[in-house]
Amino acid sequence: MNRLIFFSGFLVLLNFYSIPAYARCAVCYTNGLSGASIAVLVILFSFLILFVGNKFLQKFLKNIYSD
Repeated sequence: MNRLIFFSGFLVLLNFYSIPAYARCAVCYTNGLSGASIAVLVILFSFLILFVGNKFLQKFLKNIYSD
C-alpha cells in the first residue's frame, strides 16, 4: 500500500518536472514541418500504435478465453 502511494506521488511529481530539451514547440523541434503535416504524422502513428495494440489484445484475450 505504501509503495502504491509513493509510486503515484512520484508519477505526479514527474509530470510537473520540465526538461528544457523537450519544452520546444513541435514545429521548431521538427525543423520546419508545418502544423498540418505534424498533425497527420501524429494521427497516422497513433492509428498504427492502436492497431497493433488491438491485435495483441485480441490474441491475448483469445488465449485466455479459449477453454
